[in-house]
Order: sequence, then structure tokens, then C-alpha cells
Amino acid sequence: MNRIAVFVDAGYFYASASDLLFGAPLRRGELRLANAEFTEYLKQQAEAIAGCQLLRIYWYDGTNSGPSAAHLAMAYLDNVKLRLGFVNQSGEQKGVDGLIFSDLTNLARNRAISDALLIAGDEDLRVGVQQAQEHGIRVHLLGVEPKDPSGNESAALQREADTRRQLDAATLGQFLFRREFVGASTEPGADTDRNLARMQELAGEYAATLGAAQRDMILQLPERTPLPHELDRELLLRASELLGRKLEETEKRVLRGALRSAITASP
Repeated sequence: MNRIAVFVDAGYFYASASDLLFGAPLRRGELRLANAEFTEYLKQQAEAIAGCQLLRIYWYDGTNSGPSAAHLAMAYLDNVKLRLGFVNQSGEQKGVDGLIFSDLTNLARNRAISDALLIAGDEDLRVGVQQAQEHGIRVHLLGVEPKDPSGNESAALQREADTRRQLDAATLGQFLFRREFVGASTEPGADTDRNLARMQELAGEYAATLGAAQRDMILQLPERTPLPHELDRELLLRASELLGRKLEETEKRVLRGALRSAITASP
């Protein structure tokens, strides 16, 4: 069947893209991806490369505590399937290459696709590419333009691919942005105001991941009633990860209030 699937190693993508755009691989919480716009871009690129329709986009990432708000925001997009490995105690992503290998080879074996667009750089995927090609699949490699000559993709993986392309800084800059958080301040000022604005932004993103039942539950709470424990914990945890520190009480209040406001304002 003439269809193309896209396989994105999010760990590779975020590390390589942030290094290119901002001069160093940044923590995930320091980055914001325009999910809908980027996946639409990938759909258009994939269909142009293969000359056929998209099957779906597979988005692979690691986690040590279940899907995050960012994961759920990606998972609810049309034509996107979230696949999660895990992150060990050393912060290393594990199991993602195996998931990509399995999905790529199974789709090829079942003749569900004619082409695959792979955004990854690990040499461990080379054998999966070979096996997919043995079933007649063409594999296209879409890398991130490296900041230095040493590159960010395995040379062996590049040699196995049928075609090779790169995402440059101008393209990535349309979709990936840096969150500018600052440390705690003892006096009110521009830095504090900027952090509070980011709390509101995060609350809006988190609200978009909640189901209808969760939204209704929050809307029905009296104004001064605490949020449900699990939702509140997840919200504060994600914000703390973004700042790299514990939240101040003012930031917590803004974050919780912003979540309620975002849910009230949503259609």
C-alpha cells in the first residue's frame, strides 16, 4: 500500500534542535514545541517526499513518571501516536530505539506502508532500516542540521537510508522556542513578572490535556476549594521542572488560578 509513516525520536530531535538553535542541548522543560504546526509540517514533508498519503506520525519519547502534559498534548493530535519508553535514574532514555525498530519492521512486514520518514540519529536503528528495506520499504532520513562537523547522526545509519535531508535552523525556529525562566527573586520586578506570565502559559497548555470529566470537575469546584490532589501535583511538578526549582507560593497561586481561567475560557 502506498502510504508513508513518520517516526520521530523526540530525544534526538529536542537535543539536536536546541543545540542548533540555542547553542546547547537544553532540558525538555526549557523548550516549547508548536505541536500542531510541527506535525502538520512533517505530514506535508512526508507526503511530498513519498508522493503518497500519510498513515500516521509515531512520536517516541522516554518518561520516568508516566506521560507528561507535553506528551498528552502531542498524543491528542490527529494522526499522531505517542509511544513511550522510559528514562532511567541516570537520565538516559531507554527502550525508544526498540519501539521504533518494532513499529518500523512490523509495518513493513505487513505492507501497511511503502515509505518511512525517520527523524533519528542512533546507529542502533540501522538494522531496523535494513529489515524494512528487505520488505520493499524506502526509508528516508530527516536529520537536524548539525552545529559542528562531528554531526549528530550515525554515519552508518545515513548510509543505509534511501534518501537524506536535514532540518535547518530557519525551519526549526518556526516551531521550537525557548522558555525564558529565571531564578527566584526577593523583590518584585521584570523577572518575577516574566515567570508569572510563563506560569499562565503552562497552565493553558496543561488545561488542553485534560479530559471533559476533569474539566467539569474543576469548573464545579467552589472558588477557594483546592484542586484535586493528582491534578494539582502534576501541574506543580511540571512547573517546577521548567524552573529547575521549587515554586514560590505566589507562583503556585498564579498557576492554579490560571488553570481555572484557562478551563473556563475554553470552548
